[in-house]
Amino acid sequence: MKRLIYISLVFLLALSLLTGCETTRKLTSSISGTSDTDELLTQVPSEEQKEVHEAAFNLQVAEEKMKLAEMKAELASLQKKYADYQEDLANKHQDAAEVKLDLAKLETVDKANLGEKEYNINKIADLKSKILKIEADSIKLEAKRDTTEQKINGLAQQIEEQETKILNLEAAGVPEPDPGDVVKMDKGPEEEKVSETKTAEPETQP
Repeated sequence: MKRLIYISLVFLLALSLLTGCETTRKLTSSISGTSDTDELLTQVPSEEQKEVHEAAFNLQVAEEKMKLAEMKAELASLQKKYADYQEDLANKHQDAAEVKLDLAKLETVDKANLGEKEYNINKIADLKSKILKIEADSIKLEAKRDTTEQKINGLAQQIEEQETKILNLEAAGVPEPDPGDVVKMDKGPEEEKVSETKTAEPETQP
């Protein structure tokens, strides 16, 4: 009895899994648009698919415009980075100028043999070290800024080309379907048989 119950449970579980898989497949097909429509559409002559061609063309234009929008968003991001690097560099230059002023004052005092000599020497060395660090940081920032500028220039060129591409695409309009582009239907067994009978050459009698 327990064995029968166990077999029944396994059967019901397998059935529910199969039903779930089928439902998921149908739902996925519905969402993605991958149905039998495309396969059936191949049986329609191309010249009778005007609305389909127009819709496909509109989709192509929309996709190209989306690419353009993404490029412009990336360009804006790069321009923001460039501006930030410029601001950071300006801050570094200001810091360096302030430290150099302190250094100039202290060196002038030291040359006049004023103040404590040991303190002057150590402080001058400390200020020169700060200047070197600021200059090193500035060099790194300049490299990042210049690299970003190159990216901006390259992307700006791509945006210009993409805009031209969209203009040309819209100006050309929906391409005319090829009148001869008709999908040939597969012949059924009976049609093939009749066709072979009609085209078969008569046998010559000896």
